Amino acid sequence: MHLPLRHSIVSKLLGGAGILAVCYYVLQLQTRDPSAPAPVAMTPPLQTTPTAKPEPTPDTIPKKLWYKLGPNGLSEQLRRYSDSCITMNPTFRHEFMTDSSGDDFVKDKFGASRPDIVDSFLAISVPIIKADLLRYLVLYEYGGVWNDLDVSCEVPITEWIPNRYNGNASVVVGLEFDVDIWVRQFASWTIMAKQKSPHLLTVVEDCLEYLAQKAKEYNVGIHDLKLNMIDDIVDVSGPRRLTRGVLKSLSKKLNEEIGNNEISHVSEPRLIGDLLVLPDFAFANSMNQQYGDKKSGQVLITHHYAGSWKNTNGGEEHVDR
Repeated sequence: MHLPLRHSIVSKLLGGAGILAVCYYVLQLQTRDPSAPAPVAMTPPLQTTPTAKPEPTPDTIPKKLWYKLGPNGLSEQLRRYSDSCITMNPTFRHEFMTDSSGDDFVKDKFGASRPDIVDSFLAISVPIIKADLLRYLVLYEYGGVWNDLDVSCEVPITEWIPNRYNGNASVVVGLEFDVDIWVRQFASWTIMAKQKSPHLLTVVEDCLEYLAQKAKEYNVGIHDLKLNMIDDIVDVSGPRRLTRGVLKSLSKKLNEEIGNNEISHVSEPRLIGDLLVLPDFAFANSMNQQYGDKKSGQVLITHHYAGSWKNTNGGEEHVDR
């Protein structure tokens, strides 16, 4: 093929290709949705901050000391007791609750999820029952260490739990009696707990169920229940209620019966599931030496048995100063 002829053919082909390209572009303009946005250069996707997840429940017992003031506030004697614990544990925060702040706490934290608890708690007119229930609810919601005002510390709290059990115990209690002639029970004046332990919630639920039954028995509301209409406070909301409720919940968790035999003759800290039981000398040495088995060992706290609730009203009586 001659060179001029080849150039002519190439030129015609290129020209035809150009015409086709123009036609294709025009057709695209005509068929494209006029409302569609014009093509833009690709950009990297926006980096969004993930939604914050709820804070996990701590694996250890929070470093927080809890107290509850009566209507007379803090006397000099009680201040010395509480100060002994606060001073000895400088890394622990502390809070003194009152009747008013206790009511607000229960309404705020349980109003949406457990209105039945709120209604029953606020209706109770016997102060010691409310005080007992408040400690269980506070420890359930926040965790930490509950001390009654008449408790003084002998050893820093960080030394109460043996290292081998740190992280494993969700509730720590001390025996009040560990002899066969007495009903074995946990002291309720000092309790340690992680947040959200079902053992403590069971204690609350069982106590409120008992009060509802008593109210029905007397054909009154819970508010009208008086101290002389119910059993011994130790059974109703105190140490025996605590003991029964915790062991009931623990039995359910472990799918086996945990009872008196498992908390008998405790000479050193004993871990049962996630419950750590301390010997009677740890939290109740004076009672142990007087009525118990008189075992000797490391005394962690001293309970001074102020007993301000032991009257016909079941609560500290206000004194004008």
